[in-house]
Amino acid sequence: MKDRTYPRRGLHGELVHDIGVRILRGELKPGDSVVAERDDQDVSRTVVREAVKVLAAKGLIASRPKTGTQVRERRYWHMLDPDVLAWRLEAEPGDDFYMTVFETRRLIEPAVAALAATRATEAEIAELEAAFARMEESVGHDMETYIEADIRFHEVILVGCHNELLTNLGSILRGVFRATFTRTQGVAEQTRSLHAAVLAGIRDGDGEAAENAMRSLIETTAAYLDDPSRVSPSA
Repeated sequence: MKDRTYPRRGLHGELVHDIGVRILRGELKPGDSVVAERDDQDVSRTVVREAVKVLAAKGLIASRPKTGTQVRERRYWHMLDPDVLAWRLEAEPGDDFYMTVFETRRLIEPAVAALAATRATEAEIAELEAAFARMEESVGHDMETYIEADIRFHEVILVGCHNELLTNLGSILRGVFRATFTRTQGVAEQTRSLHAAVLAGIRDGDGEAAENAMRSLIETTAAYLDDPSRVSPSA
């Protein structure tokens, strides 16, 4: 799965990115004028108009007669849009954002693992085993490779559940997975056995075991983010 973010090329792409990040960072607040913020830039009306269309489609801004183009209230933002997620991560969110991610994962991933245990193909299980093997080989000394393999591990499980709506979450959440796994890489050694248990449950067709192992994995990493001292180095 590839990241599906808006291309950051040319004046148009740069403008979309710049305004998007500023909104997610809180520099541009609901009700603030967007076009006025660009008055000092050498940007054509056409470029601005196209950028406004993109940002409006993501729920971040709205253009109205007399009031102009303004940032919308947060409740209208399309938080699962790949660009909005990417901009939110670039804005360096606090732990409250990551806890929201863990709440979402608690609701979805254990059930997805249970489905994958009954639906994953042999090829998908083999790919899951390969991802876990890369995690095992790289843990503790090559964390970039480890994180990439960890992302793939979770993506394959989403693919293996064979529910296209759930599978689509993998491509949407890839950037969030990367940021979360990077933030919690200190617990990688402690979650090795939990990843192994998730794999075993799926490989054995044991949905309950896969679901419980995934839940334990999420809870362990969430506990580490909340308080690293709560996760024992020998766990």
